[in-house]
Amino acid sequence: MARVVKSADDTMAVCPAILTEDSMQAQHLAATLALYNLTKGQSVHQLLPPTYRDVWLEWNDSEKKKEEEHKMEANKPRDQFIARLLNRLKQQQPQQQLENKPKASEDAEDSWENLLSEEEYSGLPLESPVTDDLEPARALFKKLQSTPRYQRLLKEREQLPVFKYRHSIIETLKKHRVVVVAGETGSGKSTQVPHFLLEDLLYNERNSSKCNIVCTQPRRISAVSLATRVCEELGCDSGPGGKNSLCGYQIRMESRTGEATRLLYCTTGVLLRKLQEDVLLSNVSHVIVDEVHERSVQSDFLLIILREILHKRSDLHLILMSATVDSEKFSSYFTHCPILRISGRSYPVEIFHVEDVIEETGFILEKDSEYCQKFLEEEEEVTIHVTNKGGGIIKYRENIPVQATSGIDLGPYYQKYSNRTQQAVFYMNPYKINFDLMLELLAFLDRSPQFKNMEGAVLIFLPGLAHIQQLYDLISTDRRFNLRERHRLVALHSVLSTQDQSAAFTLPPLGVRKIVLATNIAETGITIPDVVFVIDTGRTKENRYHESSQMSSLEETFVSKASALQRQGRAGRVRDGFCFRMYTRDRFESFLEYSVPEILRVPLEELCLHIMKCNLGSPEEFLSKALDPPQSQVVGNAMNLLRKIGACELSEPKLTPLGQHLAALPVNVKIGKMLIFGAIFGCLDPVATLAAVMAEKSPFTTPIGRKDEADLAKSSLALANSDHLTIYKAYLGWKKARQEGGYRAEMAYCRRNFLNRTSLLTLEDVKQELIKVVRAAGFATTSCCHGDTDSLSHQETALLKAVLTAGLYDNVGKIMYTKSVDITEKLACVVETAQGKAQVHPSSVNRDLQTYGWLLYQEKIRYARVYLKESTLISPFPILLFGGDIEVLHRERLLSIDGWIHFQAPVKIAVIFKQLRSLIESVLKQKLENPKMSLEDDKILNIIKELIKTENII
Repeated sequence: MARVVKSADDTMAVCPAILTEDSMQAQHLAATLALYNLTKGQSVHQLLPPTYRDVWLEWNDSEKKKEEEHKMEANKPRDQFIARLLNRLKQQQPQQQLENKPKASEDAEDSWENLLSEEEYSGLPLESPVTDDLEPARALFKKLQSTPRYQRLLKEREQLPVFKYRHSIIETLKKHRVVVVAGETGSGKSTQVPHFLLEDLLYNERNSSKCNIVCTQPRRISAVSLATRVCEELGCDSGPGGKNSLCGYQIRMESRTGEATRLLYCTTGVLLRKLQEDVLLSNVSHVIVDEVHERSVQSDFLLIILREILHKRSDLHLILMSATVDSEKFSSYFTHCPILRISGRSYPVEIFHVEDVIEETGFILEKDSEYCQKFLEEEEEVTIHVTNKGGGIIKYRENIPVQATSGIDLGPYYQKYSNRTQQAVFYMNPYKINFDLMLELLAFLDRSPQFKNMEGAVLIFLPGLAHIQQLYDLISTDRRFNLRERHRLVALHSVLSTQDQSAAFTLPPLGVRKIVLATNIAETGITIPDVVFVIDTGRTKENRYHESSQMSSLEETFVSKASALQRQGRAGRVRDGFCFRMYTRDRFESFLEYSVPEILRVPLEELCLHIMKCNLGSPEEFLSKALDPPQSQVVGNAMNLLRKIGACELSEPKLTPLGQHLAALPVNVKIGKMLIFGAIFGCLDPVATLAAVMAEKSPFTTPIGRKDEADLAKSSLALANSDHLTIYKAYLGWKKARQEGGYRAEMAYCRRNFLNRTSLLTLEDVKQELIKVVRAAGFATTSCCHGDTDSLSHQETALLKAVLTAGLYDNVGKIMYTKSVDITEKLACVVETAQGKAQVHPSSVNRDLQTYGWLLYQEKIRYARVYLKESTLISPFPILLFGGDIEVLHRERLLSIDGWIHFQAPVKIAVIFKQLRSLIESVLKQKLENPKMSLEDDKILNIIKELIKTENII
């Protein structure tokens, strides 16, 4: 008789013949065996209790092993021949790819596809040879194990908290196909878990027939730095993807992989693109999804697909690695898979809130400081009627500031602080990062007896690249900081090159303090080893959806409590640490516990496009399987918008040629459509600038009490009755001042024209990124619009307005022209939209526009009344070309667009424009079939361009 063996964790191991404790167990076992034989190939075992599920899996593994042995025996002669042939071919190939060093990427975060070219993808090590011969990899691994580098770093690895869990991680992975590894930040899980797995697969020859591990990272800098570290630990001296390297990385536009690569660190986008080509990831043995707790749209999307693949592939293993946040949720999503909890290595961290920082540093908040709240936020609109001598009445409309109540009352907790501190806390604007106070704090760390001789780096958390640049400039020009001898300043952001950022991970000489400026990437994604001081601004950038514009944008917001605690923990890695929070204790208490998953707070058009491009069925049905499914109405709204802009077929979830191209652009669909038409009409540079403004915000500012001056400055730059083109003109003026006169001329230009320099810097970065993604999608064109506003002719302006219409339609309205006897009287511009009347916003250059025509607008917002923000005057041709359905009303001799926009014109005009629309679609279809096709000299597009340019000249 066989016996039942129980392991330490109460898992029953069953031999071929099974002895049970009682008749009830025997019945259950017999029922399991019957189910196993009746439902082979189905995932019924996932519904069984753990004991019987393990028995089922053992039966299944035993059968598969026998099948594989039989197959290998039958195919042995053929496999040996193919292996010899492959080795001969490899020896003949030149080694150019490994010697050519790819250029470092300076692009922003990965998005859906990350637009790797087919040539780049052919280099992915996910594609194994016909037979997965592990012998060369095993031989290389054994050779590397004996190197001094491997042995030296092994001692360092053994000090990591995760190392003592090595055996339990490997054993759990052998028993379960899905495992959640929940470890505190700094425990070493991101480098060691993939490393443990690789070593086990190469060391235990009998257990592994396939070894191809893919570890996804949410950010490129994480993928690069982790792969580099693991390479060193493996004893490789040639770096990721080198000749003797078992580990490599693949990020957008940069690939370091080689023939020996068995562990690949890549961004989530790279794996999503791989899934388009190989829906079952048939050549991958293990997928590790790291930082899964961040809950990005990409990672949630990937989890849905991986759960489906696990049903179809019994040999695929999945490891989800998370911070200690919400790990039970991931476990229950994958049928209550086991959770391995790993404690971190942390020292106590002393916390100082902003009130403590002000008290200690002696900081004084001046009343005229830009960081001071004036409490004049509310304004009351007052209309004054003045009767002149002739009896005429003149109307004056003014916005009068409403003075808030004075007096400081912060509550009993703040009574222990000085009046200076209480006043600063009360008046300081919590929504604005106080750079003056941060510089004061950095100087305090250098002069304070408690901190000045303390070794250790300072890590400063900032929301985005523009803030990093701003603080970098301020520290660099501040005489209190000696960047040659006493301080080392490092900026850490995904758009900076990988070489520039390596300084963040190296230890400076004794007596030199390293100051690292970073975004939330340094929360969990990467670990800077020597951090002792953390300065947390409490701000981050999140994707937020705006119903008014039907667009999402990166918006600065407060972090969650979980994120604040992660940031705090970065200070306690090497010794007792210090965390300086640039927000009050009360503010911290008001933070959300966790961030809302991105899938629940962003529009889903891009996601729906990707689902349809991957042929994953109906987006509504697919997204219902998500970890946190979005509401069906939100998905329905996304699909309606895709149909409206012509990206999706009306009758079925299938992409049109335009939709196929939009799916290749990691941007909002409206902005994507604008960029595509900007590229094919040869005006990508100005259109990318306008698209960047829509993705971010207008650089124009209105300081409290200076509204009239700000409006006047904006009006002086006004161009072609368009807020969008006015912003473009202001942007070009800023670039010119920056290039010709340097920092001083740039700041003078910004002050004179009421422009925000930080917004302009962000705008420039986003614009360059948009141009890169459009070019990467195959739309490389020369620009017909010049870089100087003086040379923006009427024809070029008309073309830009047409492209704006392509992107923003159906945000359009008819101007309700009001004739006035008094030419000096300024009447507000009122517009009739599909949803009713609205007024142009008072900050617009079109606020008192009175003419016949159509107004395009970016968004509609409601205050006391409905306002249209960022508007542009357009003519009929762009609406006829890029608007909704054209219908002919024969009796009235009218053309109707979407049932409410009417033009008086002959029937043949409707026929012509319908034909022009189908010709544009045919061009896009041809471009889809032949991505390298140049559109520069396309006759159809040139005819349409001429038509747009000459509309008001004919």
